[in-house]
Amino acid sequence: MIKLTARTVLFSSVLAAFSLSGCALTDAEAEQALEIADSPSNLNTPQPDWDTPFWEPWSQAQADGNKGDQPRAVSFNRRDQPLANVALVTDGAVQAALPETLTKEAAEHGLLILPKGLVQDAIAHTSECNDLASQACRSALAVYPGARLLVQARAGDGGRVAVRVWDTALDKELTERVANNDQGAARLLDSLASQAATADWSARPFQGEGNALYIAAGRVNGLAEGTVLEVREPGRPVRTPTGQVVAWRAGEVVGKAKVAEWVGATLSRIEPVSGTAPSPAHRLSLAP
Repeated sequence: MIKLTARTVLFSSVLAAFSLSGCALTDAEAEQALEIADSPSNLNTPQPDWDTPFWEPWSQAQADGNKGDQPRAVSFNRRDQPLANVALVTDGAVQAALPETLTKEAAEHGLLILPKGLVQDAIAHTSECNDLASQACRSALAVYPGARLLVQARAGDGGRVAVRVWDTALDKELTERVANNDQGAARLLDSLASQAATADWSARPFQGEGNALYIAAGRVNGLAEGTVLEVREPGRPVRTPTGQVVAWRAGEVVGKAKVAEWVGATLSRIEPVSGTAPSPAHRLSLAP
């Protein structure tokens, strides 16, 4: 499980404020959020020992006595995973408390609610997303903005919200009804975290300018520059005898790549390291 600290909770709250503004998170905004979370005066507590949380590459340098140098990579505990991206779309009179709670508390569940503006922009520029339920739309959003889960929350009668969740890794749909408030959001977060846990974190590379490859994950997800990733074949779902998809079996490792640089708060450029070079046909996952 991801290890939580006071900084995690505060950073999630600050991130929520930016996300709910309806705009995509820029590098400057992400930097400001990190500065706020790092400020002892804002924490109003003695400066804590972060115990090398996986999104702090400089903390390893402190442990090694190299305080003047920032390493390019970070050690992951095997149980640690970057935050899984969740694309949230709300329809109708969904109370503000529901998306606010989802955004603020997502990190505690290993999730990152993508900024509203980022999701809206991606959908607007994806012709297949005239219908969110279409497989073509889900597949496109899984690549960019890297949505592991696509969530549509539609306000209904009786103070309830009808929720449809598409797991883009397992190509699976779930439905749920929750209260149109923060308690409903808490229940939904538990469900989303449970679903995300059915498959380890992975990202789908895509080609950008100059044939460079990118993934829709970055420092806000907790993915450090220099992190080594396994290049894997696509993999396949695990089904019960009745055909129900319950898990994902990762494909064969055919090479290694690394996070070369952060390009945005939730975007990174990747480079091959060994074996088969990554392509849009592969999935990238954390190396053990």
